[in-house]
Amino acid sequence: MDKNLTLLLEALAGNGCVLPSEHRAALDISLKVKKQDAGLQTLALWGRIFTATGNDYILAEGYVSAKRIGRKLVFDTKYYYTQDGVLWLDLQPPENDDRYALCKSAKGPFTGDPATVQLVVPDPIEPSEYDEFVEPALEGDKSGSSATDEKTGSEDEEKEATTETEGEEGEDTEEAPGEPEEAKVIEDEEVAEGEGGEGEGEGEEIPAGIELPELERLCGLMKWIDEECGVVPLNSLVLTPNDVLIKNSAFTGPKFIDELDSYCHLFAGYMTAPLSKDLPGSWGIYSVPLQNDVVVRSLAWPGYFSYYSATSHDWGSVYFGFGEKNKDIAFGVP
Repeated sequence: MDKNLTLLLEALAGNGCVLPSEHRAALDISLKVKKQDAGLQTLALWGRIFTATGNDYILAEGYVSAKRIGRKLVFDTKYYYTQDGVLWLDLQPPENDDRYALCKSAKGPFTGDPATVQLVVPDPIEPSEYDEFVEPALEGDKSGSSATDEKTGSEDEEKEATTETEGEEGEDTEEAPGEPEEAKVIEDEEVAEGEGGEGEGEGEEIPAGIELPELERLCGLMKWIDEECGVVPLNSLVLTPNDVLIKNSAFTGPKFIDELDSYCHLFAGYMTAPLSKDLPGSWGIYSVPLQNDVVVRSLAWPGYFSYYSATSHDWGSVYFGFGEKNKDIAFGVP
């Protein structure tokens, strides 16, 4: 939803959410122009991704519509990026779940070059309980032979293999111990092939990888953080009779502004997904003295902050970071 850019950056400046002055001055106008040109219902600053070269990505996110279809909220989301604060370019989300999973598997910092293509090795898929136990049991029941027949057949095959092996060993021992074996002549071509020919390196495994453009990974990262964070205060949004989600003009703030129960995930059920139900220790909340603001920060995604102002009843969220998730949160100090 639309955010007040000035209040957002002022409220979260103490947490490192700062933009260069030239970009800050340009965003006030460029975001409004882009919103009008794209025909969006909302468009707001999403955050900033730091890169290895210093040519950071400034990101924005907007919605054409946000509706409830059945029991699920569906967002027609548009993603944009800029590196100078003036020219906004489109970001295309991953086209399917496989590409989205590939974006999650990508590691390392962003380069800051939109033309970069990264070679990503997908994360291995761990076998489920069904694959390990249930499916093999079902295959065994469908087989025509009984378990006793299979056991008997396997024993007979082992006996035959043992007999053949003993016979071959007996034939080898019949040769005279003092007679030398005939020398085998090796052709020059065979030596060449064995040393540096086509057979060289056949046993080496070359790791497989899939090409992933940096801009696609960037858009996948925005979607990923939205799904796992996307914090808004409870009752700050309301559904119209046409099931369209809009900002609640009568919102006067949550009852207990310094508790996690007063904030929820927008993209994971909204009113049914408060932050208090997440993994313990994955969120922190504190009040800012003299400003009457409350800041909620994610420990799973360092750099994600959401704030609520008890004075103006304004709220917003932003992400400033390298795009790396904290996978060691279970070992953190509570």
